[in-house]
Amino acid sequence: MGNSANVPPSAASAVLPAPRRVLLIEDSRTQAELFRVRLVAKGMEVTVAGSAEAGFTEIAKQRPDVVLVDYHLPGRNGAEFCREIKANVNTRAIPVMMLTSEDSDSAQMRGLESGADDYVSKSADTDILAARIQALLRESSAAPAAVIQGLEKHYGEARILAVDDSPTYLSYIAHELRNENYKVDTLDDPRRALELVKEGRYDCVLVDFEMPGLDGPQFCREVRDSSSPGASTNIILIMLSGHEDKEHIQRGFEAGADDYVTKSAETSVIRARIAAPLRRKYLLDQNRRILDELREREVKLIRAQAEREAAEYRALMADQLAAANLELEHANRQLDRANHELEEFAYSIGHDLQEPLRMIGVYSQLLQRKYAGELDAQAQQFIGFCVEGARRMDQFIKDLLTYAQATRDDGAVPQEWVDFNQLAANAIDNLAGPRRETGAVIDAGPLPTLYVDGTRFQQVVQNLIANAIKYRKPGVAPHISLSSQRNDDGWLISVRDNGLGIEPEHRETIFALFKRVQREGSTGTGLGLAICRGIVTRRGGRIWVESEPGQGSVFHFFVPDQDNASDAKKREPGRQPA
Repeated sequence: MGNSANVPPSAASAVLPAPRRVLLIEDSRTQAELFRVRLVAKGMEVTVAGSAEAGFTEIAKQRPDVVLVDYHLPGRNGAEFCREIKANVNTRAIPVMMLTSEDSDSAQMRGLESGADDYVSKSADTDILAARIQALLRESSAAPAAVIQGLEKHYGEARILAVDDSPTYLSYIAHELRNENYKVDTLDDPRRALELVKEGRYDCVLVDFEMPGLDGPQFCREVRDSSSPGASTNIILIMLSGHEDKEHIQRGFEAGADDYVTKSAETSVIRARIAAPLRRKYLLDQNRRILDELREREVKLIRAQAEREAAEYRALMADQLAAANLELEHANRQLDRANHELEEFAYSIGHDLQEPLRMIGVYSQLLQRKYAGELDAQAQQFIGFCVEGARRMDQFIKDLLTYAQATRDDGAVPQEWVDFNQLAANAIDNLAGPRRETGAVIDAGPLPTLYVDGTRFQQVVQNLIANAIKYRKPGVAPHISLSSQRNDDGWLISVRDNGLGIEPEHRETIFALFKRVQREGSTGTGLGLAICRGIVTRRGGRIWVESEPGQGSVFHFFVPDQDNASDAKKREPGRQPA
């Protein structure tokens, strides 16, 4: 076979799209420089080593994309170098091209049988040399098949399809390859062959260059353009032809063939040309399998470690959470005990202070009446201060005791079904004096019957109406209305007025202890709304206000159904949806 016929596939005259690292092992400085210049002109980066040992050193420094090695080297020759490269799982995937000055079938056989992926005469055309290098690089960078099956079998058992319009040549080539234990199918219809190849049935396809209907180059292009990864990238395409000229070889490589072999070549050379890429494919697939297995093992180890750490972390968090819950329960018990003691103390102090205050008030009033004509105006004023101060202190203590009773959770609160229409009427009657003094108009719409402590909820309604009267607009008679609305799990009671309104920054603070909106001429202890909140909250409800300054206010309190009262206690304060 001629020099050009022995050259492997690739886009012959095309410059490689990106610099590729080529390691050239050649002991002749003249030959090395000649090859270096030729390859650099094709866009490759070339590193030169003068011996096999130097080549191994360069590979250890930086892994090349392809190795070109002279067969005749001092010390270890090219064949020994190649066998050593292919025996190492870390370097076997590096494509190796054997170079030799010999132009004989026996030399070609020795090079390919040593494990080289290709064999090229040193006198080969530069374009053909570049094309063969590019073909090897295409094979090494091809993506692995989606599913790689049967990697444990030897590459000698590969599935081969021979496509040729000559039945005689098909019979001949199939016989020769079956003697090598290949599984061989033959077809004289290239279209049918293309369908089978696209299904991923074969490892290697031998295709005739010239066939009616679909020639070899077009066949290769359609295979490479196929959307099936298994058919387009992982399959070996070898072009068989009766032509040995450069033009036909370049056309074959440019179409995507992995090798170009003349039909006139010795049978042993053809077998070697087929075995070399199959061997390389087998080694690459084996490497992929090893890497996949290593990755899978690594993933399993990482996942197992992560699960183990997660389990340990969960156990640690569970222990810490249990300890925190115990501490919280202990703190809550201490807080409940402290609150209970504080409530008892406040309740006791309030009762103890009431009697002294009552005596101060009574005796101050007696002094005021008995010596009304004997004391001057200033003395009468001082006594009036004492009477008023005692009265206000007495009211403050009463409100404080009421608040303590409203917020105490001793389980002794009597509850019954209470008609809120009657409850509201009682509250309005209790405010008859302020109503007459201000001309207040109070409307109460239909109200529900609820299961509550009637006495305490009457105080809620009475406090809200009293506040509406107290914080009226100057010169405007108060107009107050009570209404109700059914919700999914309770009742919403609303008290609306036409008073002064409340600024946004005060709408929440007014429900706190001793807090009230300061208005000219208004008095109070700042406990009325706090008492309302304590009563409503204890029943599992909530209370809030909607208001705009100068536009009046609407106080809402929500009373959940009896079955939902305990759950409602746990909800965050906020506007209850209607």
